[in-house]
Amino acid sequence: MSAGPLRPRGAPGLPRRLSGKAWAFPGILDVDWEICSYSLVRDLQRKGMFTYEQLGQYCMINVDPEFPRKVQPGDFIVAEQNMGYGHDHDHACMAIRGAGVGAVLCESAAPYFLRNSIDHGLPVLEIPGISTAVTQGDALEVHLAEGVVRNLTVGAELSFAPFPPFILEVLDAGGVYPMLKARLSAAGRR
Repeated sequence: MSAGPLRPRGAPGLPRRLSGKAWAFPGILDVDWEICSYSLVRDLQRKGMFTYEQLGQYCMINVDPEFPRKVQPGDFIVAEQNMGYGHDHDHACMAIRGAGVGAVLCESAAPYFLRNSIDHGLPVLEIPGISTAVTQGDALEVHLAEGVVRNLTVGAELSFAPFPPFILEVLDAGGVYPMLKARLSAAGRR
């Protein structure tokens, strides 16, 4: 399976401070329906179309058909409880990253969605109170290493458990696969 470019839309690695606009989605966001239809993914795989950017063209279209055209690089998806509910398929986090989303900010996330997202270089932050502190279009700033999200529109600030250094290293590399590839290359292995 081809994972496509290391970072969508030309971004080399992940900065520790992210900024963008909030895209608020209420309710449960299932990996195989709301985030990116699994039947669509199977069709794309048969056509050999399975990169981050190709999947990003279909991100959240079952909830907002215009989302892939409206979202800007670095923007945030803001969700409620159990973000990434459903199966452990990783196409959903690939689609989110491929659409250019800088991070997912949610009340809570399904464990496998969280793990898959980190593996693909997409930060998913569980922040109690985020869905009520942020509305559609708010300007946000997220400090991954400090564990702080600032809503610049309303002047609010929320805290979250910052990622440990080893997770930041994975995110900095653009995901676990690019990180391992770089390590093997540095060791003279393929």
